[in-house]
Amino acid sequence: MTIDQQMFEELTRAAPIPYPWDPVEYVNRVAEHRGRPIVLCPIDPQALAGTGCGTGSGLWIAREHDDVVMYGGATESHAYHIIAHEIGHMLLGHDQAATGSIEATDALPLHDLMPSLSTESIRSVLRRQDYSTDRERDAETFADLLMVHAMLPQRTPSRIRSTFFRSRHR
Repeated sequence: MTIDQQMFEELTRAAPIPYPWDPVEYVNRVAEHRGRPIVLCPIDPQALAGTGCGTGSGLWIAREHDDVVMYGGATESHAYHIIAHEIGHMLLGHDQAATGSIEATDALPLHDLMPSLSTESIRSVLRRQDYSTDRERDAETFADLLMVHAMLPQRTPSRIRSTFFRSRHR
């Protein structure tokens, strides 16, 4: 499945982008749409280096009743992009076909990063090496589109624009 503009629009109708942009509000909207809480856990950008997650990257931990997104980033906007990438994996359903990576948690410093995280509650840990190139590209495309749309000024619907585009695409 390759993400395109139509799919992106469907996903943002299900979990609308807040204007002005507020990443915490957006994550709350995604959590509401998915029917399960999402916990954001900022970490040192170098904390996941050497674990298959990349430097300054993120990690999505699906637990029984919630999801945890660990993210690092050299800048605030980089951190937002990492969060958006992990949210992209969630909204695109990439956990449904993931192979069980629970055994791989031994190689990750999860307890050091989040001492309150019970490894018994983890259903899967999805990191960059757990996804095919297509899934990574789709999550990255989603994150890119989200960040661009989040920074655009909010536009109100226009009958003229709607009529013009509708007539040109027939």
